[in-house]
Amino acid sequence: MSKISKILIILLFSTNIYAQNIINYFENVSYAKNYISELRSPQTKIEIGYLNKLDNNYYNKEIKNRPFIESHLGYDLNILSFSNKKYNFALSLPGGAVTLTDLFEEKTAPVINTDYWFGTQIKFITYPFKKNKYLKNISANFIPIFHESTHLGDEFMLHGYNEIPDFKRINVSYQAWHFALTLNDPDTLKGNILSFKAGLQNLWTVKDGYYFTDSLEVKGANIPKSTKTFEFNFIINYQRKNGVLANKKWVNIFSAEAKNNIQFNYNENISDSRAWNFNIYFGWIYKKSNKPFRNIGFFIRHYQGTNPHGQFRNNGNFKFTAFSISLI
Repeated sequence: MSKISKILIILLFSTNIYAQNIINYFENVSYAKNYISELRSPQTKIEIGYLNKLDNNYYNKEIKNRPFIESHLGYDLNILSFSNKKYNFALSLPGGAVTLTDLFEEKTAPVINTDYWFGTQIKFITYPFKKNKYLKNISANFIPIFHESTHLGDEFMLHGYNEIPDFKRINVSYQAWHFALTLNDPDTLKGNILSFKAGLQNLWTVKDGYYFTDSLEVKGANIPKSTKTFEFNFIINYQRKNGVLANKKWVNIFSAEAKNNIQFNYNENISDSRAWNFNIYFGWIYKKSNKPFRNIGFFIRHYQGTNPHGQFRNNGNFKFTAFSISLI
């Protein structure tokens, strides 16, 4: 074999490898994205709505008579992605912050609480169902580690320290992992797509629990550590591009998350309990692109279950009904 023939074979082989395997850096992917109903996600949205209760220590009363603002600021920085004919995967850095504000309170419009989280994530998708009418793909989200910390608003804390004898400031702060599988990830699929997602998570430091306390911040009270740590969730997401009040530009979405999480308890001799929480969205996305953060959504949201904000996660039967505008 001549040298020229060898060179041509090498070039042909290299071209074939390049054609089948594509690596991109700092470019968003369309698969393994979070659904609108997921309570913790890197989505950006603002929601205005009414809640039924907050916390017995909150000094502003009649909260049922005015709306509250829940703002979500999120990001998902894609580091690299790899794709070929069989599967795709990507590595990203997700995170976000959720702030609850009593904006329409007349005196100070206080911030009630802010939750922060950030982590690392591996996304994966494959299409093994070539001839199946109902199953199209399987995707996975694996967050090997993420950190969350929560912070009460200054006015809330100052009033508590000065006016409430048994006021407690609980520092919710922990490191955890999360894994989820999805059947029928919307990705770039056409038509109406019914997706199902199941996930689970646990702490890396189980013995430390979800929170810790400072003796000054709890006024000397003995606060037991959280004893339960494992959580899991299920999501149903129905995306309609065909049918009544739906098309390729205005995509109709029904999305619901059922999450079994830990309801904290800060009293001695009473352990944490498990509780089901439901987060439901219905609305439309004005879709311009399959890439994340380039589409806008309009939704009605209803949440019911454990209060999801910061140290208020010891309160059950919390309800929040809101109008949501989302960047998706």
